[in-house]
Amino acid sequence: MKKRLTMVLLALCLGLLMTTSAFALSIYVDVAPNAYGSPDYPAWQEASLSAASTGTFINMLSGINPDNIGTTNFEIEDEVVYSFGDLGSRLTWVYWIPNETIESLTGRLTVSLMNIWDGDLSDFYQDYYAQTWITPSHLYEYNGGVVGLAGIAWWGAYGLNNEDALQADLAEWAMVSESWIFKVSLDREISSLTSNRDATSMAPVPEPGTLILLGGGLCGLFFYRRKAVH
Repeated sequence: MKKRLTMVLLALCLGLLMTTSAFALSIYVDVAPNAYGSPDYPAWQEASLSAASTGTFINMLSGINPDNIGTTNFEIEDEVVYSFGDLGSRLTWVYWIPNETIESLTGRLTVSLMNIWDGDLSDFYQDYYAQTWITPSHLYEYNGGVVGLAGIAWWGAYGLNNEDALQADLAEWAMVSESWIFKVSLDREISSLTSNRDATSMAPVPEPGTLILLGGGLCGLFFYRRKAVH
């Protein structure tokens, strides 16, 4: 009787472990080349999908500051794109869901993104998509699971398109501390990752004038304290 009971308990534990592993979710963050135009983006994407699916992803490996490698910290240059030169970079979250397909995740997976700029909290998906949680569209089936990508960047030198304007924007925005909070909800179980950037000066500056949201799969214009291109 004891042996049978032990076997039953073992089977239940194994079943629980299998269920838990099936819903395991990992979130990473890195700096991606500008997806819209940079010839370096496809190679970065392929390497990121592979690393996320094999558990070898290194946070902020591509960031401008080598001190941030292995952390979730970033610099202003890591999240600014522009329409000249190498087109800039965007801060990008990479999340891995094993033992799933895009079809199996339908109706079960949503993502959320919050920003804290100089102490002010903004719900970016609510501001630009009119909902806090959105269904992601940048999903890729890879190595027996699904990898999702979601990126964001400020648009530097907007409408001016020259190096002087870009450097002025970078210098101004660097003086403000900032955080991004990215969340993934799978079957209403929420995982999150927070990325931080420290101010280089305590001087007060306005928010960036232009924001480009990448990774939501939507297009259009919305005006909310600043112009945004999706």
